[in-house]
Amino acid sequence: FIKKEVDLLIVSPNEAAPLAPIVNSIYQRNIPVIVIDRKTSSNLYNAYVGADNIAIGNLAGKYIGNTLNGKGNIGIITGLKGTSASIEREKGLRESLREYPEIQIKTILEGNWERDKARSAALAHIAELQANDLIFAFNDQMALGIQEVLKQADTTAKKIVIGVDALSGPGNGLEQVIKGNLQASMLYPTGGAEAIRTAAAILEKEQYQRDNILSTLVIDSSNANLLAMQAKKIEIQQEDIDRQQHLIAEQSQIYNNQKTTLNVLIINLVLAVVFGG
Repeated sequence: FIKKEVDLLIVSPNEAAPLAPIVNSIYQRNIPVIVIDRKTSSNLYNAYVGADNIAIGNLAGKYIGNTLNGKGNIGIITGLKGTSASIEREKGLRESLREYPEIQIKTILEGNWERDKARSAALAHIAELQANDLIFAFNDQMALGIQEVLKQADTTAKKIVIGVDALSGPGNGLEQVIKGNLQASMLYPTGGAEAIRTAAAILEKEQYQRDNILSTLVIDSSNANLLAMQAKKIEIQQEDIDRQQHLIAEQSQIYNNQKTTLNVLIINLVLAVVFGG
């Protein structure tokens, strides 16, 4: 990217530490850097766009406390070790659970943000997981992997499993909450539009916010259908916009063809008059 002399870099670091030196060097070259979704281990960037992961952990803790009526054992499935999102979600969760001294974290497994990894970890520690009253996975895909293993181990017992993301679309968290495979999911906005708006502001030398914190909420059976309807409506609107853009492109092509034809006719007419004279 440096060799290509980019005007601005948007980066979502998988882990906080490994990318920090190169991101720092880009920032020090006066190339604007927007960090999205996850942070590096330094503060050398122009803007951050993403949800507050500590707040997400806090929200999950409050939901767990209310769901278990302030008493019980829980298991947590963390993301990749060293990622800011995983560290901050666990921190927020533990802070929130201080209000519920009778709720204990009995099992901690690492799922690396991946469904298959979470499934493998669950298979290796199935007895520990089954001893918990609720499982909180740090994203929906890991939560679904855990749920699959729990169902295979005991088809009669339904364990409370919650996740994070609540993305719309087939197989994602929002659909799984509606189907009842997940009890709840903490909404994690993607922030793509905000990142582009911030990038445009930086490139146009306009004012912009350094920290763009996206709001979150609990998605469960009480509001999942409403959110799904909104997501569907947005999808339909996007399809309409794409269709209109396609029609505009077609009309522009027709206009350009007609303009060319008209110019040729006018030139021919002028030439005919000249040669006729």
